Amino acid sequence: MAGKDKGNTKLTRRAILGSAAIGLAGGPAVAGTYVSLGTIEDAWDVTADIVVVGAGAAGCSAAIIAHELGKQVLVLEKGPVVGGTTAKSVGGVWVPANAAMEEAGISDAREDCLRYMVRLSVPDRFDPSAEYFGTTPQAHLLLEAYYDNARRVTETLEDLGALKLIGQKFNGAFMPDYFAHLPENKAPAGRCLYVGDDAGNLANGAEMMRRFAAAMADRGIEIRKRTSASQLVLDSEGAVIGLVATGRDDAPVRIRARNGVILASGGFTHDVELRRKFLKGPVFGGCAVPTNQGDGVRIAAGAGAQLGNMQNAWWAQLPLEQALENASVPTGIWCTPGDSMIQVNGRGSRFMNEKFVYNERTQAHFEWDPVTARYPNLLSFMIYDQRSAEQYAGFAPIPPKGATASHVIEAGSIGGLANEIAKRLETISERIGGFALEPDFVANLEASITRFNSLAETGQDADFGRGDQPIDQFFHFFGPGVPQNPLPNPTMHPIASSGPYYAIILAAGTLDTNGGAVTDEKARVLDGNGQAIDGLYAAGNCSAGCAGPAYWGGGATLGPAMTFGAIAAETAAAG
Repeated sequence: MAGKDKGNTKLTRRAILGSAAIGLAGGPAVAGTYVSLGTIEDAWDVTADIVVVGAGAAGCSAAIIAHELGKQVLVLEKGPVVGGTTAKSVGGVWVPANAAMEEAGISDAREDCLRYMVRLSVPDRFDPSAEYFGTTPQAHLLLEAYYDNARRVTETLEDLGALKLIGQKFNGAFMPDYFAHLPENKAPAGRCLYVGDDAGNLANGAEMMRRFAAAMADRGIEIRKRTSASQLVLDSEGAVIGLVATGRDDAPVRIRARNGVILASGGFTHDVELRRKFLKGPVFGGCAVPTNQGDGVRIAAGAGAQLGNMQNAWWAQLPLEQALENASVPTGIWCTPGDSMIQVNGRGSRFMNEKFVYNERTQAHFEWDPVTARYPNLLSFMIYDQRSAEQYAGFAPIPPKGATASHVIEAGSIGGLANEIAKRLETISERIGGFALEPDFVANLEASITRFNSLAETGQDADFGRGDQPIDQFFHFFGPGVPQNPLPNPTMHPIASSGPYYAIILAAGTLDTNGGAVTDEKARVLDGNGQAIDGLYAAGNCSAGCAGPAYWGGGATLGPAMTFGAIAAETAAAG
């Protein structure tokens, strides 16, 4: 059935609207509509072999591979430009057993890598002695598909001139995985490849998308910008045969897809309703482009797709006031900059390793206090002194030297800083659920600083292990010039005994959400019974993906997006 030529089917302009609502166990549903097949007259406005929804890394990968397989491709992009959230990213791509690792003599055996991936993707069920390491057969097939195809897909895209990746070393070493310290990780560094420019220099996601866009333009692949997909078109057997989209003039366009529709439209970071329904904790915005509003989730649900991983996201801390001003922030806080710096909660107490991975740090905001019935870590207060203000200037969220930033709070004493924080919270009280500092905030903050300073002198963070993991050290030295710290642990330096002192209010956010349509190892969207929906495929952040809650290492977002985008194209093209 998949990919069959449905040229004899017809869609009526008086089409019947159907609806579907797919829910998660114990959770609310996502409702969507579809257009069912009619038999009165042929009403297609446009016809293509494969229609791709979204022009980020997943969508562009799908479009280029489909074109190379001889298919006529039409790409719909909701935004004004090609790139999506990928264009805002660092551009890392997590590729197991890649060529750079091979050249460096680093072995990344299939079973070892899969064990590491499962360890993080299903930590509650992980069993190294069990079949599939404790995960389900279907979930394991997805992980196998990623391991088996990531290198093949990225190298194919490179051969086609659509991508350039380099095995970048920093201070002579590859970037470590985010959980390089776990015993299950037998190849703890080297899987993250970076974007290179034409000269082979380190570049970013904007350069990645420039090259993707150029490759599509060279191939004459049509991209309709400012065009939103709204409904799938289903035939009488439930197969997807096209979709309805809305262009700049808001008029519906009925697009036939002979071989299928590939959803690659990003997550739902900027749909407040979906965030509140599904995410595991309160967030205030994200790095995703503003057009990431859950279109793919609703479209897939309308066709009866099973949804999964809806509680999860690629998490990142954000400067709260930036997010309140514009929910699509320029960047997340990859690493909290500074050595004479701590993060404290509303009680004035440290509650995390400030140098660990952004994805994991952010989830500390979701801790629930069952006695007070509140999130004590809803907001975090990044406290630092003049040393860090000067020596880490320009490392977000600390402003560059000579610049001022409205999100930075300053005072001459710790007590004065607390007063200024309290005033700032009062001005935004209605937007943060009335969150306020605890009465003993100042005393606790002073005690936290005293404790931190004593730990910094010894070089051992006995409370949260700051600086103990390889990724702590990597992130600390990644960015603008890092000052020399004579103390044993370069990530820790005593906070000054006198002001000025600074604070930045941080909150939970996302790079983007990563839940949506459940797919199989061939990127086919599955219905509520686990059966593939003919003609419908998904990749990237509008799908449930293969990672679950895991963030294996740098580039674990873009790697699966590109890989499963290509797999979707291959499956659709094969019919």
